[in-house]
Amino acid sequence: MVQHLESDFARLITKYRQQKGMSQGQLAQATRLSRTYIYHLESGQRHNPSPHVAQLLARALELFGAEKEQFYQAYTRLTGQLVDTETATESALLELGELARLLVHNTSYPAHSLNRLWYLHSWNKAALELFEIAPPGLPLHLLEFVFDPHMRKRFHGWEHLARRLVSDFQYNTSTVTHLPGYKELRKRLRTLPEFKRIAAATYPAGKPAPSFVFQIQHSQLGRLTLRTATTVFTGIANYSMVSYVPGDQHTLKIYRQLAWQPQEEIY
Repeated sequence: MVQHLESDFARLITKYRQQKGMSQGQLAQATRLSRTYIYHLESGQRHNPSPHVAQLLARALELFGAEKEQFYQAYTRLTGQLVDTETATESALLELGELARLLVHNTSYPAHSLNRLWYLHSWNKAALELFEIAPPGLPLHLLEFVFDPHMRKRFHGWEHLARRLVSDFQYNTSTVTHLPGYKELRKRLRTLPEFKRIAAATYPAGKPAPSFVFQIQHSQLGRLTLRTATTVFTGIANYSMVSYVPGDQHTLKIYRQLAWQPQEEIY
């Protein structure tokens, strides 16, 4: 009987992993567990994984509704432990892309949001005016924007900025290489001028700092010093990153003059 319960939990892990087209190594990456541990789970050699492990697996396998309930029930039958479903589903109650759009369009700072593969899915008016672009039509990737030859001329210290963003991108997408569209995205990025050179010489330097400084030349406002301020939201199957772009006192003064920021002093 016990062996049947163990096999049931193991079978579901294997079933959902294969449905997503993931290898055991990719599932290990997505959960930050070892490949050996994933193998032991699927072969029934791990009899008492923690509830946190069950949540990590459900998140990486993008389980919802009946599938997730079935998965957690199999886990409980195997271990005798309950998964805190209130905590586990809290993030799923919000559509994080919509939350990101709401934050972007309700801030007076220039701001944009990214999905987990770093495609831009919302800009506010201030950001469009700051970067002097029309609203993106087809899905635009942040690195495609930064590596565009026309835009490159406007970034002071472009090489440093490009290396920083490529490093952060590699870190933030290291656990989602199994997602549909990732391989196609990498293929597209490799066609960008200078991307292959920079990517070949750039490696993630650990968890990215939430803020860094760069400069951009605006046709009307001159050279602006900008500082990113990033907020990341993660859910069971959703991911969104909102990046605000305030700057030094000179830049903030310009923002206030353009009504991108309230007129009162900011402390």
